[in-house]
Amino acid sequence: MIYDKITNAGLYAFPNVRLMKAVADMSHNLHGEAAETNDFKKNSLLFTTVPKGEKRFEAHRKFIDIHVVLEGREYVEVSDVERLSDLTEYDPEHDIQFGDASAGHAFKGYLEPGYFLICFPEDTHLVGAHEQSEQTVRKIVYKIEA
Repeated sequence: MIYDKITNAGLYAFPNVRLMKAVADMSHNLHGEAAETNDFKKNSLLFTTVPKGEKRFEAHRKFIDIHVVLEGREYVEVSDVERLSDLTEYDPEHDIQFGDASAGHAFKGYLEPGYFLICFPEDTHLVGAHEQSEQTVRKIVYKIEA
């Protein structure tokens, strides 16, 4: 997991070329159109957050996610995938599995404009939530093959 300012994205180097191209797009073309390339898929989302108690952690086996909020703020938690319990069956078509993680073993905070969150396959993440009041969120999620 990496949580940082978008202005710091250039400080990172990854052996995964596709991930580097997605980070470059985030740094220089974030507000550009959603797209699917040979290197990554860039999804534009608009949603209303829900109470964190109504969300579950999600995990991916094949893809790295980069979450970037453009408008609003979104409560997130990130934990180690090995801490998941009460797992759903893995859906290979959508590369997703849901579960619960103990609150004492998670990074918690708000993702706001100007910051990004990278979740690797070893990270499980709860996203799209709020603690006190709902928010309308516009965000980009990059999907990169690990």
